[in-house]
Amino acid sequence: MRLVLLGQPGDAGAAVVAQLAASLDGSAELTWCDTPEPTPAWSTLEAHDLVLLIEQTHSVSVEWRPRLMASGQGFQVIHPSNVGLLQELQWALGHHLHRTTGHSPWPLRTEIAQRWEGVCEKCSDPECEHRLFRRLVNP
Repeated sequence: MRLVLLGQPGDAGAAVVAQLAASLDGSAELTWCDTPEPTPAWSTLEAHDLVLLIEQTHSVSVEWRPRLMASGQGFQVIHPSNVGLLQELQWALGHHLHRTTGHSPWPLRTEIAQRWEGVCEKCSDPECEHRLFRRLVNP
């Protein structure tokens, strides 16, 4: 499996990437990009590979989203939070590994509790609808 992390020049992501690389123990090929050149060869990525975009606000930034969408490459956005960037990356990678291989070396983030227990016709919460249909399909 290949893991591509996209960040911004000069952010703290490079230090976290080193920690993540050490925790992978060779189970994934890791590529860190914080500049637009050289751009990863999107066409060589396969369905089980993962592209994570670390989204942070900077005055100078690489516009990764238009590049990814123009190439048709799927990606997941990571918004660093108070739990830390390394933890967010491990959760994303762990869920991806669990979906693709059935096994994750890291604990998975617990699902967010349901926000609504009422009439679904007026809710329009996509997460709620997804959980509802998942329960109907997988009893």
